[in-house]
Amino acid sequence: MENKKVSKKALRSLLKDSLQQSIGHLELPKPNKKVKKIIDRTTKKMAIEFSHLLKKEFKRSKPKKAKTEHVAHAA
Repeated sequence: MENKKVSKKALRSLLKDSLQQSIGHLELPKPNKKVKKIIDRTTKKMAIEFSHLLKKEFKRSKPKKAKTEHVAHAA
Protein backbone atom coordinates (compact mmCIF):
# COMPACT_ATOMS: atom_id res chain seq x y z
CA MET A 1 0.00 0.00 0.00
CA GLU A 2 1.41 3.36 -0.92
CA ASN A 3 1.85 6.15 1.59
CA LYS A 4 -1.12 8.53 1.44
CA LYS A 5 0.25 10.96 4.02
CA VAL A 6 1.18 14.44 2.75
CA SER A 7 2.64 17.04 5.05
CA LYS A 8 1.16 20.51 5.32
CA LYS A 9 4.60 22.00 4.67
CA ALA A 10 4.93 20.10 1.38
CA LEU A 11 1.42 21.15 0.34
CA ARG A 12 2.17 24.75 1.26
CA SER A 13 5.35 24.86 -0.81
CA LEU A 14 3.59 23.22 -3.76
CA LEU A 15 0.71 25.71 -3.60
CA LYS A 16 3.06 28.66 -3.15
CA ASP A 17 5.15 27.69 -6.16
CA SER A 18 2.11 27.18 -8.37
CA LEU A 19 0.54 30.48 -7.27
CA GLN A 20 3.75 32.41 -7.93
CA GLN A 21 4.13 30.73 -11.30
CA SER A 22 0.56 31.51 -12.35
CA ILE A 23 0.87 35.13 -11.19
CA GLY A 24 4.16 35.42 -13.08
CA HIS A 25 2.39 34.62 -16.36
CA LEU A 26 0.02 37.55 -15.88
CA GLU A 27 0.99 40.99 -17.07
CA LEU A 28 1.36 42.47 -13.61
CA PRO A 29 4.22 44.31 -11.93
CA LYS A 30 6.61 42.24 -9.83
CA PRO A 31 5.15 41.38 -6.41
CA ASN A 32 6.52 43.33 -3.46
CA LYS A 33 6.91 42.16 0.17
CA LYS A 34 3.26 42.78 1.00
CA VAL A 35 2.02 40.66 -1.91
CA LYS A 36 4.47 37.87 -1.04
CA LYS A 37 3.27 37.95 2.58
CA ILE A 38 -0.35 37.64 1.46
CA ILE A 39 0.55 34.71 -0.80
CA ASP A 40 2.33 33.00 2.10
CA ARG A 41 -0.65 33.49 4.39
CA THR A 42 -3.20 32.22 1.87
CA THR A 43 -1.12 29.21 0.89
CA LYS A 44 -0.83 28.25 4.56
CA LYS A 45 -4.63 28.33 4.92
CA MET A 46 -5.11 26.45 1.65
CA ALA A 47 -2.62 23.77 2.72
CA ILE A 48 -4.52 23.21 5.96
CA GLU A 49 -7.80 22.80 4.08
CA PHE A 50 -6.29 20.46 1.51
CA SER A 51 -4.71 18.32 4.21
CA HIS A 52 -8.12 17.93 5.89
CA LEU A 53 -9.67 16.94 2.56
CA LEU A 54 -6.91 14.42 1.88
CA LYS A 55 -7.34 12.88 5.35
CA LYS A 56 -11.10 12.49 4.80
CA GLU A 57 -10.56 10.99 1.37
CA PHE A 58 -7.99 8.54 2.72
CA LYS A 59 -10.35 7.45 5.52
CA ARG A 60 -13.13 6.83 2.97
CA SER A 61 -10.87 4.78 0.71
CA LYS A 62 -9.60 2.59 3.56
CA PRO A 63 -11.20 -0.85 3.67
CA LYS A 64 -13.42 -1.32 6.69
CA LYS A 65 -12.02 -4.37 8.48
CA ALA A 66 -14.06 -4.17 11.67
CA LYS A 67 -17.41 -4.70 9.92
CA THR A 68 -16.18 -7.56 7.74
CA GLU A 69 -14.66 -9.36 10.75
CA HIS A 70 -17.88 -8.86 12.72
CA VAL A 71 -19.97 -10.34 9.89
CA ALA A 72 -17.60 -13.31 9.54
CA HIS A 73 -17.85 -14.10 13.27
CA ALA A 74 -21.66 -13.83 13.23
CA ALA A 75 -22.01 -16.43 10.47
